[in-house]
Amino acid sequence: MSEADVHSIESLEDLHRAVVHLSEKLMLQGYQLRSIVTNAERHFSQECPSYWRGQLRRAEQHLSEALDRLSRKQSTLRSGDAVPATEEKKQVARWKARVRLCHERIDRARSVAVEMEQNCDKMKGPIADLMELAEVTLPQASRRLSSLIERLQAYQNNLPPGQ
Repeated sequence: MSEADVHSIESLEDLHRAVVHLSEKLMLQGYQLRSIVTNAERHFSQECPSYWRGQLRRAEQHLSEALDRLSRKQSTLRSGDAVPATEEKKQVARWKARVRLCHERIDRARSVAVEMEQNCDKMKGPIADLMELAEVTLPQASRRLSSLIERLQAYQNNLPPGQ
């Protein structure tokens, strides 16, 4: 051991600080990724379907109102009179199309939610690995490196190990 060259303990201290910094940054990135995945899951599984269900209720209400207006317009006719009710028919057609669109979007939202859940589940494993690296592996390496630095400093100062 008398031939050991311990001139660059500072570089090991720099490495130690870098490992600690990397651990902190990875932990922060892991939390952010976890949050993004959680938000994506919630958006596609809850918010999108809820939005389109609300739009469907609104469209059905407007369709009902348009059908009532059309019915009132057509019921005011006397036999033999022809009232075009063109605008009312257009409104009914628009709201029927909107109801169909809402149903399509609700169905699509369900399938997208399933697909997104699968993709988010695929992300959770690597994120957990990243978090384990940041919370366990790198701190262990940091403690080990710190211990080695202390032993080298003691050796450099010709002190017995552990003092």
